[in-house]
Amino acid sequence: MQKENNKEKYMKKKSIFSRDFFELTGCVHNHSEYSYDSSVPISKIILAARNNELDYFTLNDHLNMQARDDRDFRNEKDILIIAGSEINDKSNNNHFLVFDHSEIIKGEDASKYSKYYFENGVTCFAAHPFEKRICNKFRKYIWTDPENTNFHGLEIWNAVSEWVGKLSPKKNGVFLVFFSSFFIRKPFQKTLNYWDDLAKNNIRKAAIGSTDAHSITHKWMGLKLVFLTHKMLFKTIRTNVLLSASETPSQKSILKALRNGNSYIVNYKQGNPYNFYAGISDSKGKSAIFGEEIEYSENLKFYFRLPKIAKVVLIRSGKKIKTERDEKGYFDILGKGVYRLEITQLGRGWIYTNHIYVI
Repeated sequence: MQKENNKEKYMKKKSIFSRDFFELTGCVHNHSEYSYDSSVPISKIILAARNNELDYFTLNDHLNMQARDDRDFRNEKDILIIAGSEINDKSNNNHFLVFDHSEIIKGEDASKYSKYYFENGVTCFAAHPFEKRICNKFRKYIWTDPENTNFHGLEIWNAVSEWVGKLSPKKNGVFLVFFSSFFIRKPFQKTLNYWDDLAKNNIRKAAIGSTDAHSITHKWMGLKLVFLTHKMLFKTIRTNVLLSASETPSQKSILKALRNGNSYIVNYKQGNPYNFYAGISDSKGKSAIFGEEIEYSENLKFYFRLPKIAKVVLIRSGKKIKTERDEKGYFDILGKGVYRLEITQLGRGWIYTNHIYVI
């Protein structure tokens, strides 16, 4: 068990519609030396997190939770580290992030382990459910049955998955290695469509963004290249969570916010969202943040504020309804539905909010 953390260390206190929250910034889905495909000690990951001013990060080593017994994990006081695991099936598909549980299920079909974890209340997410590849040298690791929704949420943006999807070693390998973060541009539209379709059919699932950091070492022309490091990836895709100011920030409260969708996904390479807020409110004081529901009424508006001008798109039940280019404003809510915002700059993804449900 990790030692208790000091609440005052956390990112910021934020007021949204007269409601007070702690906002914590963090990176989900990281691998350490306890994964077969990574050799990075947890002490080095903690240093990378501290250098990037993370409030939390998760470890999801393949098919084990040995990180929980790591000395540096147990002794860390300033950064909340949540140790889970990444499960997969016999064909190495259907990757599944699980937390707050100790049992590792190996060699089973996804239908079995996803149902087991989900029905037993284990916080769980489908990892990189849809992937692309331009080079057949690299296989895809996909969610094979879209009808299987035994999870609390899914990764809508996985930094390494997107990067690998654009890699063709002979054509662009050098550029992707030396300018890795430039090729992390936006989520796959197929993933966004799948997530919106679930919500439209009243299957509410939270979205998370992830780094999927392993740190890769490769020899090239006698040189040892290390790229896609935790330190670099921690500057890209994060999932910022909103906790009620009455809650003590903890592993438990972060996982609760993640599974409820009280969070948003942000690419920090596009800018620090230091004063960002968004949510739906009416003229009588009723309000909802990401992951919450609100009853439809007249004068309902989806407000937003940003640290700089950007393109803000209102999505209702999977369809683009209206676009604004501003740093502050609102959209009128004219009917029931599932609403979220997509915020981009020069065609590059910046902020993707979780759904708000207008009932």
